Amino acid sequence: MRKFDRYRSKKTGFQSDWWERVDDETREHFDIWENFDKNPASADKVQLDASDDIDYIGDNTRVPWVRLHDINVPWGDIKREAYHLMETECFTNHRSAGSGGWMSLCIHGMSSVHTNCPEDYNMPDRAEKDLSDWTDIAKFAPLTKEWMQDEMLYDDFTRVRFMCLLPGGYIAPHKDVDKVPGLGATNVAINNPDGCSLVMEEYGTMPFKHGTVFKINTGYKHAVWNRSDEPRIHMIFDGGPGIAFKKKVNENYAKMFNV
Repeated sequence: MRKFDRYRSKKTGFQSDWWERVDDETREHFDIWENFDKNPASADKVQLDASDDIDYIGDNTRVPWVRLHDINVPWGDIKREAYHLMETECFTNHRSAGSGGWMSLCIHGMSSVHTNCPEDYNMPDRAEKDLSDWTDIAKFAPLTKEWMQDEMLYDDFTRVRFMCLLPGGYIAPHKDVDKVPGLGATNVAINNPDGCSLVMEEYGTMPFKHGTVFKINTGYKHAVWNRSDEPRIHMIFDGGPGIAFKKKVNENYAKMFNV
């Protein structure tokens, strides 16, 4: 028995294959869009300029994603720490309605297990900024913490989560925001096993690889399905990106237009 098999049955009380019954909506989304290949830069009919406002591109672009090619991610070290936390049953189920086998754990936030937005806990929005700090599990992921502080170029963190999608797991098609213009949180692929894909409506499969960093426009409908035999670990960053990070976003956005 694999360690994450034991995790699922002990943690949830369900049979070991409870989440592997992917829903029809996710299957249909993949059938339509998985092999679609549309240039993400085509979403902006005219390339945006940030010469007067460093936030202008991030706030107004319609591109589905921007890959940040020049942020170092020691994904092997982070994966080992995340897998240890998973195997010792630290993760909590995430959004059980509309997903299966999706788990989360905050290394920085209001607590390690408060993985949703403050509103879900009957708290004001400001609580996330006021109450966020390194959580109790940070001491079990020292290399991840060091990397966040040294390499991610954020002025401050609020909610930073390990997100684990177990083999056979899925996240049904959804949007995280109601508007398309603007990039959302930062998504870092710690590992992205072959057979696990994030598929975006109109644009197809995102080019995730181990150790890649993306800003994603979550106003587009997207879904994830892990058809591999390995847990997929990503990290999602909320907080305040620094000027150096924003410059990287703008520089990598420009590269999408061969500038």
